Amino acid sequence: MGKSIYEEYLELVAIEGEELQKTLPDWIEACKRLGLTEKDVEKSVKEWIPQHWDIKYLGIRKMLGALTREGINITKAVDYKKQGYKIVYGILPAILTSYQALKLAGGEKVFVSFPDVALVSFLQCLFHRVDPYLELAEDTGMTYGCRHCALNKTRISSAYKGVIPSPDVIWSWGLNCDEGPKTDEYIQCLFKDDWNYVTTRIPHDTCWGEQDDEIVERVEYLSLQLRDGLNQIQKATGITVTNEHMAAAMKDTMRYMFKAGTLASLVSKADPQPLRGCEVNTLSLPMHYPWSSGMQYMEDAMDTITKEIRAEIKNGTGILPKGAPKIGSYFVPFCVPWIDRLFLENGVGTTFSLTFLPSKKQLSPPSYEDPFMAAAEQWLRMPLGQGCNTEVSNMIEKVKENKPDGMVMGFFDFDRWLGAHQKMASKMIEDETGVPTFYMESDFWEDRDYSPEALRTRIESIAQVVKMKKASKI
Repeated sequence: MGKSIYEEYLELVAIEGEELQKTLPDWIEACKRLGLTEKDVEKSVKEWIPQHWDIKYLGIRKMLGALTREGINITKAVDYKKQGYKIVYGILPAILTSYQALKLAGGEKVFVSFPDVALVSFLQCLFHRVDPYLELAEDTGMTYGCRHCALNKTRISSAYKGVIPSPDVIWSWGLNCDEGPKTDEYIQCLFKDDWNYVTTRIPHDTCWGEQDDEIVERVEYLSLQLRDGLNQIQKATGITVTNEHMAAAMKDTMRYMFKAGTLASLVSKADPQPLRGCEVNTLSLPMHYPWSSGMQYMEDAMDTITKEIRAEIKNGTGILPKGAPKIGSYFVPFCVPWIDRLFLENGVGTTFSLTFLPSKKQLSPPSYEDPFMAAAEQWLRMPLGQGCNTEVSNMIEKVKENKPDGMVMGFFDFDRWLGAHQKMASKMIEDETGVPTFYMESDFWEDRDYSPEALRTRIESIAQVVKMKKASKI
Protein backbone atom coordinates (compact mmCIF):
# COMPACT_ATOMS: atom_id res chain seq x y z
CA MET A 1 0.00 0.00 0.00
CA GLY A 2 1.40 3.39 -1.03
CA LYS A 3 1.96 6.38 1.19
CA SER A 4 -0.86 8.86 1.66
CA ILE A 5 -0.35 12.47 0.60
CA TYR A 6 -0.34 13.39 4.30
CA GLU A 7 2.66 11.11 4.84
CA GLU A 8 4.39 12.48 1.76
CA TYR A 9 3.92 15.97 3.12
CA LEU A 10 5.47 15.14 6.50
CA GLU A 11 8.46 13.49 4.84
CA LEU A 12 8.92 16.55 2.63
CA VAL A 13 9.16 18.80 5.69
CA ALA A 14 11.69 16.48 7.39
CA ILE A 15 9.29 14.81 9.83
CA GLU A 16 10.22 11.17 9.41
CA GLY A 17 10.40 7.73 11.00
CA GLU A 18 8.76 7.24 14.38
CA GLU A 19 7.96 10.92 14.69
CA LEU A 20 6.04 10.78 11.40
CA GLN A 21 3.88 7.90 12.61
CA LYS A 22 3.24 9.68 15.90
CA THR A 23 2.48 12.99 14.19
CA LEU A 24 0.33 11.67 11.34
CA PRO A 25 -3.03 11.43 13.20
CA ASP A 26 -2.57 14.93 14.65
CA TRP A 27 -1.60 16.23 11.21
CA ILE A 28 -4.69 14.83 9.54
CA GLU A 29 -6.89 16.22 12.33
CA ALA A 30 -5.17 19.62 12.10
CA CYS A 31 -5.91 19.78 8.37
CA LYS A 32 -9.59 19.12 9.07
CA ARG A 33 -9.75 21.81 11.73
CA LEU A 34 -7.94 24.35 9.56
CA GLY A 35 -10.03 23.60 6.46
CA LEU A 36 -7.15 22.15 4.42
CA THR A 37 -8.37 19.50 2.01
CA GLU A 38 -6.45 16.53 0.64
CA LYS A 39 -6.14 18.48 -2.63
CA ASP A 40 -4.63 21.42 -0.75
CA VAL A 41 -2.01 19.13 0.78
CA GLU A 42 -1.27 17.53 -2.58
CA LYS A 43 -0.86 20.92 -4.27
CA SER A 44 1.49 21.97 -1.50
CA VAL A 45 3.66 18.86 -1.94
CA LYS A 46 3.68 18.80 -5.74
CA GLU A 47 3.66 22.51 -6.62
CA TRP A 48 3.73 25.24 -3.99
CA ILE A 49 6.62 24.13 -1.75
CA PRO A 50 8.96 23.02 -4.59
CA GLN A 51 8.28 26.27 -6.48
CA HIS A 52 8.89 28.64 -3.59
CA TRP A 53 11.27 27.00 -1.11
CA ASP A 54 14.78 25.67 -1.71
CA ILE A 55 14.12 22.13 -0.45
CA LYS A 56 17.51 20.83 -1.59
CA TYR A 57 18.63 22.08 1.82
CA LEU A 58 17.74 19.92 4.81
CA GLY A 59 17.71 23.08 6.91
CA ILE A 60 14.92 24.57 4.79
CA ARG A 61 12.87 21.38 5.00
CA LYS A 62 13.36 21.40 8.77
CA MET A 63 12.23 25.03 8.81
CA LEU A 64 9.02 24.06 7.00
CA GLY A 65 8.67 21.19 9.47
CA ALA A 66 8.92 23.64 12.38
CA LEU A 67 6.16 25.77 10.81
CA THR A 68 4.08 22.61 10.40
CA ARG A 69 4.53 21.52 14.03
CA GLU A 70 3.45 24.98 15.11
CA GLY A 71 0.39 24.85 12.86
CA ILE A 72 -0.58 21.49 14.32
CA ASN A 73 -0.07 22.69 17.87
CA ILE A 74 -2.25 25.77 17.36
CA THR A 75 -5.16 23.48 16.46
CA LYS A 76 -4.70 21.69 19.79
CA ALA A 77 -5.25 24.83 21.83
CA VAL A 78 -8.97 24.12 22.23
CA ASP A 79 -8.13 20.70 23.67
CA TYR A 80 -5.41 22.15 25.89
CA LYS A 81 -7.90 24.59 27.40
CA LYS A 82 -10.27 21.73 28.21
CA GLN A 83 -7.36 19.95 29.90
CA GLY A 84 -6.80 22.91 32.21
CA TYR A 85 -3.94 24.67 30.43
CA LYS A 86 -3.71 28.42 30.87
CA ILE A 87 -3.98 30.10 27.47
CA VAL A 88 -1.93 33.25 26.85
CA TYR A 89 -1.76 35.03 23.49
CA GLY A 90 0.22 37.99 22.21
CA ILE A 91 0.43 40.02 19.01
CA LEU A 92 3.11 41.67 16.91
CA PRO A 93 5.16 43.81 17.14
CA ALA A 94 7.02 42.08 19.93
CA ILE A 95 10.19 40.30 20.93
CA LEU A 96 10.42 36.84 22.39
CA THR A 97 11.65 37.61 25.92
CA SER A 98 8.54 38.25 28.03
CA TYR A 99 6.51 35.51 26.38
CA GLN A 100 9.36 33.02 26.65
CA ALA A 101 9.58 33.88 30.35
CA LEU A 102 5.87 33.05 30.65
CA LYS A 103 6.46 29.69 28.98
CA LEU A 104 9.34 28.93 31.32
CA ALA A 105 7.31 29.97 34.36
CA GLY A 106 4.17 28.05 33.38
CA GLY A 107 5.88 24.83 32.33
CA GLU A 108 3.77 22.16 30.65
CA LYS A 109 0.44 23.64 31.74
CA VAL A 110 0.58 26.92 29.85
CA PHE A 111 -0.02 27.52 26.14
CA VAL A 112 1.70 30.72 24.95
CA SER A 113 1.33 31.75 21.31
CA PHE A 114 0.68 34.45 18.77
CA PRO A 115 -1.94 32.32 16.99
CA ASP A 116 -2.61 34.77 14.18
CA VAL A 117 1.07 35.03 13.18
CA ALA A 118 1.54 31.27 13.45
CA LEU A 119 -1.54 30.50 11.34
CA VAL A 120 -0.90 33.12 8.66
CA SER A 121 2.74 32.03 8.33
CA PHE A 122 1.80 28.35 8.19
CA LEU A 123 -1.18 28.67 5.84
CA GLN A 124 0.46 31.16 3.47
CA CYS A 125 4.05 29.91 3.41
CA LEU A 126 3.10 26.27 2.91
CA PHE A 127 -0.34 26.31 1.26
CA HIS A 128 -1.22 29.83 0.07
CA ARG A 129 -4.56 29.27 1.80
CA VAL A 130 -5.22 32.03 4.34
CA ASP A 131 -7.84 33.71 2.13
CA PRO A 132 -10.87 31.88 3.62
CA TYR A 133 -9.96 33.28 7.05
CA LEU A 134 -9.64 36.81 5.71
CA GLU A 135 -12.92 36.56 3.82
CA LEU A 136 -14.77 35.31 6.92
CA ALA A 137 -13.51 38.29 8.93
CA GLU A 138 -14.68 40.62 6.18
CA ASP A 139 -18.08 38.93 6.00
CA THR A 140 -18.52 39.46 9.75
CA GLY A 141 -17.57 43.12 9.99
CA MET A 142 -13.93 43.96 9.11
CA THR A 143 -14.59 45.91 5.94
CA TYR A 144 -12.42 44.84 3.01
CA GLY A 145 -11.98 48.37 1.74
CA CYS A 146 -10.29 49.50 4.98
CA ARG A 147 -7.30 47.21 4.28
CA HIS A 148 -7.24 45.74 7.77
CA CYS A 149 -4.19 43.66 8.67
CA ALA A 150 -4.38 39.97 7.83
CA LEU A 151 -3.21 39.11 11.35
CA ASN A 152 -6.16 40.81 12.99
CA LYS A 153 -8.55 39.26 10.49
CA THR A 154 -7.11 35.80 11.12
CA ARG A 155 -7.37 36.27 14.89
CA ILE A 156 -11.07 37.07 14.60
CA SER A 157 -11.92 34.35 12.09
CA SER A 158 -9.93 31.68 13.99
CA ALA A 159 -12.06 32.42 17.03
CA TYR A 160 -15.24 32.36 14.91
CA LYS A 161 -14.28 29.02 13.41
CA GLY A 162 -13.44 27.56 16.81
CA VAL A 163 -9.85 26.88 15.67
CA ILE A 164 -8.54 28.72 18.73
CA PRO A 165 -10.20 29.18 22.13
CA SER A 166 -10.65 32.45 23.96
CA PRO A 167 -7.51 33.05 26.03
CA ASP A 168 -7.20 33.54 29.74
CA VAL A 169 -5.48 36.73 28.64
CA ILE A 170 -3.96 38.25 25.51
CA TRP A 171 -1.07 40.66 26.03
CA SER A 172 -1.41 43.21 23.27
CA TRP A 173 1.44 45.59 22.42
CA GLY A 174 -0.11 48.80 21.13
CA LEU A 175 3.43 49.86 20.28
CA ASN A 176 3.11 50.71 16.61
CA CYS A 177 -0.05 48.78 15.83
CA ASP A 178 -3.01 50.96 16.72
CA GLU A 179 -5.32 48.37 15.17
CA GLY A 180 -4.25 45.34 17.23
CA PRO A 181 -5.63 46.54 20.59
CA LYS A 182 -8.79 47.81 18.88
CA THR A 183 -9.24 44.38 17.30
CA ASP A 184 -9.03 42.71 20.71
CA GLU A 185 -11.64 45.13 22.02
CA TYR A 186 -13.81 44.29 19.00
CA ILE A 187 -13.38 40.56 19.61
CA GLN A 188 -14.30 41.06 23.25
CA CYS A 189 -17.52 42.73 22.12
CA LEU A 190 -18.23 39.85 19.75
CA PHE A 191 -17.52 37.16 22.34
CA LYS A 192 -18.78 39.12 25.36
CA ASP A 193 -16.37 38.82 28.28
CA ASP A 194 -14.46 35.74 27.11
CA TRP A 195 -11.66 37.69 25.40
CA ASN A 196 -9.59 39.20 28.22
CA TYR A 197 -6.83 41.52 27.08
CA VAL A 198 -4.03 43.66 28.54
CA THR A 199 -2.52 46.48 26.50
CA THR A 200 1.00 47.87 26.92
CA ARG A 201 2.15 51.00 25.14
CA ILE A 202 5.46 52.75 24.56
CA PRO A 203 5.17 56.49 23.87
CA HIS A 204 7.18 57.64 20.86
CA ASP A 205 8.34 60.88 22.45
CA THR A 206 12.11 60.92 21.92
CA CYS A 207 13.53 64.06 20.39
CA TRP A 208 15.28 63.94 17.03
CA GLY A 209 18.81 62.65 17.56
CA GLU A 210 18.15 60.94 20.91
CA GLN A 211 18.84 57.21 21.22
CA ASP A 212 15.80 55.52 22.79
CA ASP A 213 17.76 52.86 24.67
CA GLU A 214 20.23 55.38 26.12
CA ILE A 215 17.61 57.42 27.98
CA VAL A 216 17.52 55.77 31.42
CA GLU A 217 14.08 57.14 32.21
CA ARG A 218 12.62 55.43 29.13
CA VAL A 219 14.25 52.11 30.04
CA GLU A 220 12.91 52.42 33.60
CA TYR A 221 9.45 53.30 32.33
CA LEU A 222 9.31 50.33 29.98
CA SER A 223 10.64 47.94 32.64
CA LEU A 224 7.76 49.04 34.87
CA GLN A 225 5.35 48.45 31.97
CA LEU A 226 6.77 44.93 31.58
CA ARG A 227 6.31 44.23 35.28
CA ASP A 228 2.80 45.67 35.25
CA GLY A 229 1.78 43.59 32.22
CA LEU A 230 3.16 40.41 33.75
CA ASN A 231 1.42 41.20 37.05
CA GLN A 232 -1.90 41.45 35.22
CA ILE A 233 -1.18 38.16 33.46
CA GLN A 234 -0.34 36.61 36.83
CA LYS A 235 -3.76 37.63 38.13
CA ALA A 236 -5.45 36.06 35.08
CA THR A 237 -3.45 32.82 35.07
CA GLY A 238 -1.84 32.29 38.46
CA ILE A 239 1.58 32.12 36.76
CA THR A 240 4.38 34.06 38.46
CA VAL A 241 7.29 35.23 36.33
CA THR A 242 10.44 35.70 38.41
CA ASN A 243 13.71 37.45 37.70
CA GLU A 244 15.20 34.03 37.00
CA HIS A 245 12.60 33.32 34.33
CA MET A 246 13.26 36.68 32.66
CA ALA A 247 17.03 36.16 32.78
CA ALA A 248 16.71 32.71 31.18
CA ALA A 249 14.38 34.11 28.50
CA MET A 250 16.87 36.90 27.78
CA LYS A 251 19.53 34.27 27.11
CA ASP A 252 17.21 32.36 24.77
CA THR A 253 16.38 35.52 22.84
CA MET A 254 19.97 36.73 22.58
CA ARG A 255 21.20 33.28 21.50
CA TYR A 256 18.69 33.06 18.69
CA MET A 257 19.25 36.67 17.66
CA PHE A 258 22.97 35.98 17.28
CA LYS A 259 22.27 32.94 15.10
CA ALA A 260 19.81 34.87 12.94
CA GLY A 261 22.30 37.70 12.51
CA THR A 262 25.07 35.26 11.56
CA LEU A 263 22.98 33.61 8.84
CA ALA A 264 21.78 36.93 7.40
CA SER A 265 25.34 38.26 7.30
CA LEU A 266 26.65 35.11 5.60
CA VAL A 267 24.00 35.28 2.88
CA SER A 268 24.33 39.04 2.37
CA LYS A 269 28.12 38.99 1.94
CA ALA A 270 28.57 35.72 0.01
CA ASP A 271 29.27 35.83 -3.72
CA PRO A 272 27.61 33.95 -5.29
CA GLN A 273 24.57 34.25 -3.01
CA PRO A 274 23.60 30.84 -1.55
CA LEU A 275 20.09 31.45 -0.13
CA ARG A 276 17.09 33.71 -0.69
CA GLY A 277 15.84 36.43 1.62
CA CYS A 278 12.42 34.97 2.32
CA GLU A 279 14.10 31.85 3.72
CA VAL A 280 16.57 33.86 5.81
CA ASN A 281 13.74 35.87 7.30
CA THR A 282 11.38 32.96 7.94
CA LEU A 283 14.19 31.40 9.97
CA SER A 284 14.38 34.63 12.00
CA LEU A 285 10.77 34.43 13.22
CA PRO A 286 11.52 33.02 16.71
CA MET A 287 13.15 36.33 17.67
CA HIS A 288 9.74 37.95 17.66
CA TYR A 289 7.17 35.54 19.05
CA PRO A 290 6.95 32.38 21.17
CA TRP A 291 6.56 28.96 19.60
CA SER A 292 3.90 26.97 21.42
CA SER A 293 5.44 23.77 20.03
CA GLY A 294 8.91 24.83 21.23
CA MET A 295 11.58 26.89 19.49
CA GLN A 296 14.00 23.92 19.43
CA TYR A 297 12.69 22.79 16.03
CA MET A 298 13.35 26.12 14.34
CA GLU A 299 16.67 26.44 16.14
CA ASP A 300 17.69 23.02 14.80
CA ALA A 301 16.70 24.23 11.32
CA MET A 302 18.76 27.38 11.82
CA ASP A 303 21.82 25.40 12.91
CA THR A 304 21.44 22.97 10.01
CA ILE A 305 21.02 25.58 7.28
CA THR A 306 23.93 27.65 8.61
CA LYS A 307 26.24 24.64 8.26
CA GLU A 308 24.89 23.97 4.76
CA ILE A 309 25.35 27.60 3.71
CA ARG A 310 28.94 27.67 4.98
CA ALA A 311 29.60 24.61 2.81
CA GLU A 312 27.96 26.28 -0.22
CA ILE A 313 30.11 29.37 0.27
CA LYS A 314 33.25 27.22 0.51
CA ASN A 315 32.27 25.41 -2.69
CA GLY A 316 31.50 28.68 -4.50
CA THR A 317 27.95 27.67 -5.46
CA GLY A 318 24.85 29.82 -5.27
CA ILE A 319 21.34 30.60 -6.46
CA LEU A 320 22.60 33.18 -8.99
CA PRO A 321 25.88 33.61 -10.91
CA LYS A 322 28.84 35.24 -9.19
CA GLY A 323 28.53 39.02 -9.28
CA ALA A 324 24.72 39.06 -9.51
CA PRO A 325 23.19 42.05 -7.70
CA LYS A 326 21.51 41.75 -4.31
CA ILE A 327 18.86 43.81 -2.58
CA GLY A 328 17.86 44.28 1.04
CA SER A 329 14.38 45.23 2.20
CA TYR A 330 12.39 46.49 5.13
CA PHE A 331 10.68 43.08 5.26
CA VAL A 332 11.18 40.33 2.71
CA PRO A 333 7.56 39.14 2.44
CA PHE A 334 8.00 35.46 3.26
CA CYS A 335 4.22 34.98 3.38
CA VAL A 336 4.16 36.01 -0.28
CA PRO A 337 7.21 34.03 -1.47
CA TRP A 338 6.49 34.45 -5.17
CA ILE A 339 7.74 38.07 -4.85
CA ASP A 340 11.13 36.67 -3.90
CA ARG A 341 10.97 34.27 -6.85
CA LEU A 342 10.19 37.10 -9.31
CA PHE A 343 13.30 38.98 -8.22
CA LEU A 344 15.33 35.79 -8.65
CA GLU A 345 13.91 35.25 -12.15
CA ASN A 346 15.13 38.77 -12.99
CA GLY A 347 18.67 38.01 -11.86
CA VAL A 348 18.52 39.78 -8.48
CA GLY A 349 18.70 38.09 -5.08
CA THR A 350 16.85 39.31 -2.00
CA THR A 351 18.90 39.14 1.19
CA PHE A 352 18.49 40.74 4.61
CA SER A 353 15.49 42.46 6.19
CA LEU A 354 16.12 45.69 8.06
CA THR A 355 13.76 44.61 10.82
CA PHE A 356 15.01 41.04 11.19
CA LEU A 357 18.75 41.67 10.86
CA PRO A 358 19.99 42.53 14.39
CA SER A 359 21.97 45.74 14.76
CA LYS A 360 25.32 45.84 16.55
CA LYS A 361 23.56 47.25 19.59
CA GLN A 362 21.01 44.46 19.62
CA LEU A 363 23.81 41.91 19.72
CA SER A 364 25.79 43.71 22.42
CA PRO A 365 25.43 42.68 26.09
CA PRO A 366 22.73 44.44 28.15
CA SER A 367 23.72 47.45 30.21
CA TYR A 368 21.72 46.34 33.24
CA GLU A 369 21.88 43.37 35.61
CA ASP A 370 18.17 43.61 36.45
CA PRO A 371 16.50 41.33 33.86
CA PHE A 372 13.43 43.56 33.49
CA MET A 373 15.63 46.59 32.77
CA ALA A 374 17.68 44.45 30.38
CA ALA A 375 14.51 43.29 28.59
CA ALA A 376 13.25 46.89 28.37
CA GLU A 377 16.57 47.99 26.86
CA GLN A 378 16.31 45.07 24.43
CA TRP A 379 12.87 46.32 23.36
CA LEU A 380 14.21 49.84 22.79
CA ARG A 381 17.02 48.49 20.62
CA MET A 382 14.53 46.67 18.39
CA PRO A 383 13.70 48.57 15.17
CA LEU A 384 9.96 48.64 15.87
CA GLY A 385 10.60 49.88 19.42
CA GLN A 386 12.51 52.99 18.37
CA GLY A 387 11.77 56.50 17.26
CA CYS A 388 12.11 57.10 13.53
CA ASN A 389 15.50 58.84 13.58
CA THR A 390 17.10 56.11 15.70
CA GLU A 391 15.61 53.38 13.54
CA VAL A 392 16.77 55.01 10.29
CA SER A 393 20.28 55.42 11.74
CA ASN A 394 20.32 51.67 12.39
CA MET A 395 18.99 51.02 8.89
CA ILE A 396 21.87 53.01 7.43
CA GLU A 397 24.35 51.06 9.60
CA LYS A 398 22.98 47.77 8.23
CA VAL A 399 23.06 48.96 4.62
CA LYS A 400 26.67 50.14 4.95
CA GLU A 401 27.71 46.91 6.66
CA ASN A 402 26.07 44.51 4.17
CA LYS A 403 26.53 46.56 0.97
CA PRO A 404 23.40 45.66 -1.05
CA ASP A 405 23.09 46.93 -4.60
CA GLY A 406 19.59 48.19 -3.87
CA MET A 407 16.94 48.45 -1.17
CA VAL A 408 13.21 47.84 -1.47
CA MET A 409 10.86 49.30 1.12
CA GLY A 410 7.12 48.78 1.28
CA PHE A 411 4.87 45.69 1.37
CA PHE A 412 2.90 47.53 4.09
CA ASP A 413 -0.35 48.65 2.49
CA PHE A 414 -2.22 47.23 5.49
CA ASP A 415 -0.38 49.53 7.91
CA ARG A 416 -0.97 53.24 7.46
CA TRP A 417 1.66 54.37 9.98
CA LEU A 418 4.52 52.12 8.86
CA GLY A 419 3.84 52.72 5.18
CA ALA A 420 4.37 56.46 5.62
CA HIS A 421 7.52 56.11 7.70
CA GLN A 422 9.12 53.78 5.17
CA LYS A 423 8.73 56.34 2.39
CA MET A 424 10.63 58.90 4.47
CA ALA A 425 13.24 56.29 5.48
CA SER A 426 13.81 55.37 1.81
CA LYS A 427 14.99 58.88 0.94
CA MET A 428 17.20 59.13 4.04
CA ILE A 429 18.87 55.77 3.31
CA GLU A 430 19.58 56.64 -0.32
CA ASP A 431 20.86 60.13 0.53
CA GLU A 432 23.25 58.75 3.16
CA THR A 433 24.49 55.57 1.44
CA GLY A 434 24.03 56.19 -2.30
CA VAL A 435 22.26 52.81 -2.56
CA PRO A 436 19.21 53.08 -4.87
CA THR A 437 16.13 52.64 -2.71
CA PHE A 438 12.63 51.86 -3.97
CA TYR A 439 9.17 51.75 -2.43
CA MET A 440 6.76 49.05 -3.56
CA GLU A 441 3.03 49.06 -2.85
CA SER A 442 1.84 45.61 -1.78
CA ASP A 443 0.96 43.56 1.29
CA PHE A 444 3.38 41.63 3.48
CA TRP A 445 0.91 38.97 4.66
CA GLU A 446 -1.47 38.35 1.75
CA ASP A 447 -1.68 38.84 -1.99
CA ARG A 448 -5.30 38.94 -3.07
CA ASP A 449 -4.77 42.39 -4.62
CA TYR A 450 -1.23 41.77 -5.87
CA SER A 451 -0.86 38.92 -8.32
CA PRO A 452 2.47 38.06 -9.96
CA GLU A 453 1.15 39.61 -13.16
CA ALA A 454 0.37 42.88 -11.36
CA LEU A 455 3.83 43.24 -9.79
CA ARG A 456 5.99 41.62 -12.45
CA THR A 457 6.57 44.84 -14.41
CA ARG A 458 7.42 46.77 -11.25
CA ILE A 459 9.91 44.12 -10.12
CA GLU A 460 11.43 43.90 -13.60
CA SER A 461 11.96 47.68 -13.57
CA ILE A 462 13.60 47.66 -10.15
CA ALA A 463 15.83 44.75 -11.15
CA GLN A 464 16.87 46.55 -14.36
CA VAL A 465 17.82 49.74 -12.50
CA VAL A 466 19.79 47.81 -9.87
CA LYS A 467 21.68 45.86 -12.54
CA MET A 468 22.48 49.03 -14.49
CA LYS A 469 23.71 50.81 -11.35
CA LYS A 470 25.90 47.86 -10.42
CA ALA A 471 27.33 47.58 -13.94
CA SER A 472 28.21 51.30 -13.95
CA LYS A 473 30.45 50.79 -10.89
CA ILE A 474 32.49 47.97 -12.43
